[in-house]
Amino acid sequence: MLITVAASKGGVGKTTLAYELAAALDAVLVDLDWDGGGATRMWGDNPLARRTAPLLDALERRATPRLRSRPGQPALVPSSPDLAASRVPSDVVADSLQDWAVAWAPRPVVVDTHPGANEFTEGGLLAADLVIVPVVLAGRELDALETMLDELAAYRVVLVPNMVPALPPARLVERLKTLADNSQVPVVGMVSEHRWLRRRVRRRAVVAEPTPGVAVAKAAAEYRAVAKGVVALFKQFEEATV
Repeated sequence: MLITVAASKGGVGKTTLAYELAAALDAVLVDLDWDGGGATRMWGDNPLARRTAPLLDALERRATPRLRSRPGQPALVPSSPDLAASRVPSDVVADSLQDWAVAWAPRPVVVDTHPGANEFTEGGLLAADLVIVPVVLAGRELDALETMLDELAAYRVVLVPNMVPALPPARLVERLKTLADNSQVPVVGMVSEHRWLRRRVRRRAVVAEPTPGVAVAKAAAEYRAVAKGVVALFKQFEEATV
């Protein structure tokens, strides 16, 4: 199972969702987002302190990258700022991701992407069995989602309402339902607005906390429910194609 988490806008919780989903699934997290606030930094890796870019090297050599492992966090293939200026075509990214998924099987692979259009995000989409799109219930974010759903019509897209306030506006909830129905894409789970989560810069995954408090336990349950729903949808899609 190769899952790509993508969004056309930043600030919708894409990286945190990818991070927690990878941890909940015991998956390998491949970080294709070269910005400094991505999953690699969240994991605790500083690409600026390394002389090499393992992900970029593996893509260029068509080799399988070594995984970084740490208790309580997903296995990671770290990103690098060098990805921003590289010229790796999307088909090479896609083929490499699929080769790596075979090499790491039976573990799933979760790919975090850079927001917007670029060769790495396109490669992640091309390789994916499922494309997970976090959805924030706000006007501009839903406008961006509408365009994105049109662009991703050929993909298996799954929507996950994310950072949802305690009392979301009914009109925005209805608009999300209309967008999902019109595009015939499923909506799975729901992750509440956990403001404290944004302050945890380098951390273990909430789904791996051994003795969680009430707030952490609630967030962990929501992320696990998303992971469970994603697995169920993947099985449905696979059975439908047999």
